[in-house]
Amino acid sequence: MMNFNRIETKQNNRSGSLALDHSHVQKVITIAQEMISKNRVLKIKNLYDIAVKQLELRGTRILEIIQFLINNKILINGSKHTKETILSNLYRKKIVKVIYKNQGATFTYIRENVFTSKSGSGGQLIWHLEMLLKFNYIKKVKIGNHTLFIPEELDKNLCILNFLMKDELNRKIIRLLLNHAHLKKPNIYKMINEKRENVNYRIKNFLNQDIIQFFDKPEKLIMLSPKLRENLNENLVKK
Repeated sequence: MMNFNRIETKQNNRSGSLALDHSHVQKVITIAQEMISKNRVLKIKNLYDIAVKQLELRGTRILEIIQFLINNKILINGSKHTKETILSNLYRKKIVKVIYKNQGATFTYIRENVFTSKSGSGGQLIWHLEMLLKFNYIKKVKIGNHTLFIPEELDKNLCILNFLMKDELNRKIIRLLLNHAHLKKPNIYKMINEKRENVNYRIKNFLNQDIIQFFDKPEKLIMLSPKLRENLNENLVKK
């Protein structure tokens, strides 16, 4: 017997041929949206029962479609929304716009640019961000003491670099590494005429985020990540 509260997360092989614009997929989404508009909360078991009655499809095919929609975070059991309706909320739409425009934004930046001083609290913003995370509109990464919210489909390392490049000293270090294949870590602070502790702190952040890496053992030389060097937009470090 199918357990609809713990539906398998492994997608059936046949569902690999499904796509969001498939007519059968759209019909199941429509049924789900109608259920939500009436009952407020989506129940996967009820969705299956209604779809079996309304659609001329085998039960196994309907299960494949529902699994496809769950795997792709289009539908979530127990939610009052689908991925399409989640942005009907004005604040969530603004949050997504801010995050996508900046290729990533911190909680504080989002709050300052979405809410006025009287229109929303930190708790409300947390709730909206959790909804967007749940439906895979955004993802979050930790950078030192900061949490950065970034667009789901963008490369994590490039978004992190974009955030770090807002700091002038970070830009100096990356510019230096762009112009050298590899450098001795202790000498970098001398080449850019900055305090050793400030440079070392930023190098540690870069290493933790795989933006730079060690060139050799025992870790005497560092270099820019080859993958990042290949995809790096040089305008990012020329600000």
